[in-house]
Amino acid sequence: MQQLRTTNRCPECDLRGANLQQFDLRGANLFKAQLQGADLRGVDLRSANLHEANLYMADLTQANLASANLFNANLRNTILERVDFREADLSQADLAQANLIKANLKDASLVGTNFSQSYLNQANLENTDLRKAFLFQTDLEAANLTGANLLGADLRRANLDRTILDNANLTATILANTNIDRAKLSQTTLRGSLLQGTDLSPIVCVITNVVNCVVVPASEQVESPELLFN
Repeated sequence: MQQLRTTNRCPECDLRGANLQQFDLRGANLFKAQLQGADLRGVDLRSANLHEANLYMADLTQANLASANLFNANLRNTILERVDFREADLSQADLAQANLIKANLKDASLVGTNFSQSYLNQANLENTDLRKAFLFQTDLEAANLTGANLLGADLRRANLDRTILDNANLTATILANTNIDRAKLSQTTLRGSLLQGTDLSPIVCVITNVVNCVVVPASEQVESPELLFN
C-alpha cells in the first residue's frame, strides 16, 4: 500500500480487500495487481494500467476509469455502477455477472469482452466497439448503443427492451431468443444476423439495410448457427 501511495506503481501487488478510497490513482501502474474485493468507490483511475488485473468482486461504484487499460482484466461479479469508462480499453476482459447499471462506456473498446449475465441497464454504450463480444443473457434494458459496432456479437437471450440501437452494426450478430420489445433500430444493419425465436414485430421504428437476415421459428432447433450464414 505504501509503495502505491508514494510511487503510484504497484504491478502484481497483492491488494486483496484493500480500502483505496483515499488514493489518487490517475495513471497508476497496477498491471496484474490482485484487487479482489478491494474498495475503490469513487477513486480516480483515469488512464491507469490495469492490464490483466484481478478485480473480482471489487466495488468501483462511481469510480473514474476513463481511458484506462483493462485489457484481459477480471471484473467478474464486480460493482461498476455509474463508473466512467469513456474511451477505456476493456477488450477481452471478463465482466460476467457484473453490475454496470448507468455506467458510461462511450467510445470504449470492448472487442471480445464477456458481459454474460451482467447488468447494463441504462448504460451508455454509444460508439463502442463490441465486435465478437459475448452478451449472453445480458440485461441491456434502456441502454444506449447508438452507433455501436456489434459485428459477430452473441446476444442470445439478452434483454433489449427499450434499448436504443440506432445506426448500430449488427452484422452477423446472434440474436436468438432475444427480447427486443420496444427496441429502437433505426438505420441499423442486420446483415446475416441469426434471429431464431426472436419476434421482430415489437420494434417501434423502421429497420433499414436488412440483407440476408435469417429468421428461424423458435420451434426449429439449430445446433450450428454458423451454417445459416453460408
